[in-house]
Amino acid sequence: MKKLIRSASVLALALSLAACGLSPEERMDRAEQAFAENRFSEARLDLATILQENADDAVALDLLARTQLQLGDGEGAGSSLSRLAELGALPADLAEMLAEADLLRGKFKEALDAGNALENAAGARIAALAHVGLGDATAAQSAFESGTRMAGGKSRLLADYAIFMLNAGDSDAAERLGQQAREAAPDGLDSLTASARIAQSRGELGNALTLYEQAARIWPESRVALLGQIGVLGDLGRIEEARPLIEQVVRRTPSDPDVIYLQARLAAEAADWRQVRELLQPIEGREDIRQQLLYVRALIELDLPEQAQPRLITMVRRTPGNAEARRLLARAQLATGDAGAAFATIQPLADSASGTSQDLAIFTTAARQSGLADEIETALKQSPPSERVGLLLAEGDNALNDENWRGAIDAYEELRGWTGDSNAMVLNNLAFAHSRSGNPQEAIHLAELALGKAPDHPSIMDTLGWLLVSTGKDRSRGLLLLEQAAQAAPENAVIARHLAEARRG
Repeated sequence: MKKLIRSASVLALALSLAACGLSPEERMDRAEQAFAENRFSEARLDLATILQENADDAVALDLLARTQLQLGDGEGAGSSLSRLAELGALPADLAEMLAEADLLRGKFKEALDAGNALENAAGARIAALAHVGLGDATAAQSAFESGTRMAGGKSRLLADYAIFMLNAGDSDAAERLGQQAREAAPDGLDSLTASARIAQSRGELGNALTLYEQAARIWPESRVALLGQIGVLGDLGRIEEARPLIEQVVRRTPSDPDVIYLQARLAAEAADWRQVRELLQPIEGREDIRQQLLYVRALIELDLPEQAQPRLITMVRRTPGNAEARRLLARAQLATGDAGAAFATIQPLADSASGTSQDLAIFTTAARQSGLADEIETALKQSPPSERVGLLLAEGDNALNDENWRGAIDAYEELRGWTGDSNAMVLNNLAFAHSRSGNPQEAIHLAELALGKAPDHPSIMDTLGWLLVSTGKDRSRGLLLLEQAAQAAPENAVIARHLAEARRG
């Protein structure tokens, strides 16, 4: 009760301070401007102040209801619309607003009936999402499809239809619908974030980041756009760029489970597994596979495999194709002394072309400890390392071309697990990926290894030379390497640019 009273007092103080110095007309102008610029929290504060002074201001109530819908506040919007009805000041689109409010409140049956009654694209969207909420995917798709042939704006319907198809596993249909949504509303939040999610799912991380950034500029309060940026930056290995965004979202919604997961992900990057566990423990029961996998990995890293194992068994039973869950379960089984179970768990991965050197190491250990050492040679013959190496090399090169630094690092590090440090270009490319992901010391170390393997290769000289110059570690040696690289490859524009910048100091 004290907390409730304090919150009310803080709100009253904020409203009273906000009221100082501006007339209701000036405040309404400011609220309308904020709404037009998608700054809905600011608009809501001014509108609440106006209504505190005059609860019957129908214009302010109307805009407040629209603001609350934009903020996802179905209860607030429903209350504001009910008050408008009492005043007899019904907006022309009242039925659509009420249907949207019911959808946000989880009143799916009411939203379904109201959406169908609208007989336009907006109503079909609401009906389709209500079907999703009621668990009827077939009816949802039918409603989405019907809406594409109805009158009215279709950008939000197309965007939600795109996400529906993405979740159904039809990436091509999702991309087509997302493109149509963006054509209908190039700056729409739903169309931008839907297209970003689709690009992200297809591995087009650079495109996804651009779309999320565009959405965040136009819709500065969008949680989806902000979390999307953070997620893609994490996938790209650009953790330092993600850090201030994570701090920003923590200030906004510190108890949001998605935000807590992002904080834990940062802690995992620093190998602070104790903090990962402390952050995720309060929400460990949440149905989020990424969060669950990170939590059980923290338990394993903290030498608590007994606690991790039951959770992992459940995950593998539910999704037997989840490689990370299977890998972690085998590690936990080995750690608890059950080598036979670990052997059976990891064997499907060790026998596959997509298996990693870590999988083979776990398999080898489990085979030896369970008296099945003769199976090791069989696994190697069934999936020769050359096949795995070729796959990883293609993955690393593609990730590098897509500027997916984290993907490139993972692929090239896995290559090192198979081939050691024998390939100079793998070391060079890995050094470049580390440099772009904000880890210059590791990048220099790897570039030195690469140069030791191929001292006359111009690209390798360029990588190390530019790192030594740009980090300030050894400018004179870096400049010399760049000059040698430029002499060896005078037609290489990247080397020429690096040399020019290094000479300018």
